[in-house]
Amino acid sequence: MQIRIFIVTMLAICVLSGCSQAKRPAGLPTLYPCEITITQGEKPLEGAVVRLMLESGSADWAMSGKTGANGVAKISTALFAGAPEGTFKVLISKADVTPSKYTEPADQSSPEWQKWNELVINEVRHTVLFVKPEYDHVNTTPHSITITKGKNQQTFDVGEPVEIIVK
Repeated sequence: MQIRIFIVTMLAICVLSGCSQAKRPAGLPTLYPCEITITQGEKPLEGAVVRLMLESGSADWAMSGKTGANGVAKISTALFAGAPEGTFKVLISKADVTPSKYTEPADQSSPEWQKWNELVINEVRHTVLFVKPEYDHVNTTPHSITITKGKNQQTFDVGEPVEIIVK
């Protein structure tokens, strides 16, 4: 599960950092603007990864975005802004790792910092989910969106805040 979260996060970072300067690949369908707002406990949810999965069949292109402070994710497909026409399940996740129990020394050249680094490397830390897992699976998410020509905007709520430790 941690590998999947890592891959999705790296894809989202690449999308958000401007990797879309690449040449448009052959066969990429026409894309339409798509902004999805995610709320949790009636407040915008920052840092959530939003993915679209075709409701019937499979898509040839990854579609995702990451929410900003306003809870809005701008969806990109294969690193290009927008999403193709169709009806999609909306998968939402937000995860991090438990914080280290060791305090990092200020001076990175000190022997204390080297000792801290070794402690942190060997420390057992767990993944923490901040969105219920049901929202991140195509068979259990209650959310879907139909993308049509023009601008597409929709808001989805993921319930009350949670912190689920995955061991």
